[in-house]
Amino acid sequence: MKRQIYLFIGMFLLAETVYAFEGAGVIGARSGGLGKASVSLSDFWSLQNNPAGISLHQHIEAGIYFENRFLIKELALKSAGIIVPVKIGVLGLSFNQFGGSLYNENKLGLAYARSFGPMLRIGVQLDYLSTRFGEGYAGAQNITFELGVQSTLNDHITAGAFLFNPLKGKLSELTNERIPITLRFGITYHFNDKFFGIAEIEKQSDLKPALRLGMEYAINARFYARLGTSTQTDQLTFGTGISVGRLTIDISAALHQYLGTSAQAGLIYRFGPADQ
Repeated sequence: MKRQIYLFIGMFLLAETVYAFEGAGVIGARSGGLGKASVSLSDFWSLQNNPAGISLHQHIEAGIYFENRFLIKELALKSAGIIVPVKIGVLGLSFNQFGGSLYNENKLGLAYARSFGPMLRIGVQLDYLSTRFGEGYAGAQNITFELGVQSTLNDHITAGAFLFNPLKGKLSELTNERIPITLRFGITYHFNDKFFGIAEIEKQSDLKPALRLGMEYAINARFYARLGTSTQTDQLTFGTGISVGRLTIDISAALHQYLGTSAQAGLIYRFGPADQ
């Protein structure tokens, strides 16, 4: 009974905080520490957050990610992905699962991105979405796509834009429920080689715009500190990153005044030269 109560409360909270459908949810503990700002970054989890960002990667990389919202296991999100550079561009494959046995959402994505000169990067991803309920209830599934673009405007500024589900397709032919359209736009400003700030606006159909702000400071070549906030859920976020050789570990947390703490952790491995 306790489990059902947690799930009911959790799903109500998700609906109020734009977590009712995870198709365009931000993935990665790095962004988790930056107030969930992500669209103008070119890191591994651009695979999920803006496919244009993976076009700069020159080696095969694989990553896993786990997020526990408000420390309730029924609100856990798990993700895995891989990016593979090819002759022209970069391919990516990813999988997400959100929820528990009574309710869960799944997303399988296949991405392709490439650079068009030093300033412009474009990416596209095809998504298979499914929602499953407890025993005795029919599930729902559909196919949609997402688009991303990034531009390096100068040595300091990178801009990014992302569009998920532009056709606002139905979650299933058996229901009139529509998958939300999500649009993000943001910029990253590099003050120097060690410090940058990031700002992003997200608009999801039928919901108010959300502002995300974050900053990252490289303590040295291996350690990073992050801080951020988001009006989407009125949360303060912070995190850290550690890079050792081919391995990168990111952890972060989000603090909500009433709902408590959410924790994120991720691991990325690069199949290429190790960092010195």
